[in-house]
Amino acid sequence: MSKRKKHQKTVAPPAAQRPWWLWAVVAVGVIAVVGGLSLLLTANNSVPEDGTPQIVVDQTVIDEGYQKLNNTVRTSFTLRNEGDAPLQILGEPQVQLVEGC
Repeated sequence: MSKRKKHQKTVAPPAAQRPWWLWAVVAVGVIAVVGGLSLLLTANNSVPEDGTPQIVVDQTVIDEGYQKLNNTVRTSFTLRNEGDAPLQILGEPQVQLVEGC
């Protein structure tokens, strides 16, 4: 008497569905990468300026000699642009006052 073995087919369980938040994270990541690349590529397409400005001062040192305290002293000097692009002075110019030299 031989017993016959029953062959059972093994059925793979249905694929586990991925959670919804995983798809959301992937979508946000793809949007961030595409947006970053588009910003990077458009920033590099800016038109380069031709030439550079070059500032020239007629006097680099101004010696007013000895002055009394609270005496108003006025001095003028000339700034020229010898470059081949517009010169822009941004902010307030800085002047260094040296006493006792």
